[in-house]
Amino acid sequence: YGDFRLLARSEVDILKDGSLDFSDDILSQLDYVVASVHNAFTLPEKEMTARIIRAMENPHVTMIGHLTGRLLLRREAYAINVDKIIDCAAATGTIIELNCNPRRLDMDWRHWQKAKEKGVKCAINPDAHRVEQLQYLAFGVRLARKGWLSKCDVVNTKNLTDILALLQIV
Repeated sequence: YGDFRLLARSEVDILKDGSLDFSDDILSQLDYVVASVHNAFTLPEKEMTARIIRAMENPHVTMIGHLTGRLLLRREAYAINVDKIIDCAAATGTIIELNCNPRRLDMDWRHWQKAKEKGVKCAINPDAHRVEQLQYLAFGVRLARKGWLSKCDVVNTKNLTDILALLQIV
């Protein structure tokens, strides 16, 4: 198969109190960690924001996935202060996912300019569950452009050396 590098990662659940569903011992063994909310969507804005910020402050969390939890035409975004999340991402170096599944399109394009100004990096993710869903990346590229992102703002445009440096993998 030629020369390639396999990275170990997991998407972990952000629990109601902002802790994660994997122990720090397990998380420390992974190359990168995506933390996402998958339940308790009805918390008040202040609690939901604090929940995600606590997760972002975990030194093992690399990225926040589908920030607002919305499912277009099915579920509204949960109440969250996106500006505070962006500020925390800038302070902690946490990447924010641009989930380009057409049912999510989350984080919304209107927030990316502020994120860019703060130095927050984006990862375009098709959230593919089947091979043909990899085509969703085209939606992500369009949304990133609409949000004024350029190639240097998107981590998955980087070469392997730059990705490993970003992830602090020796």
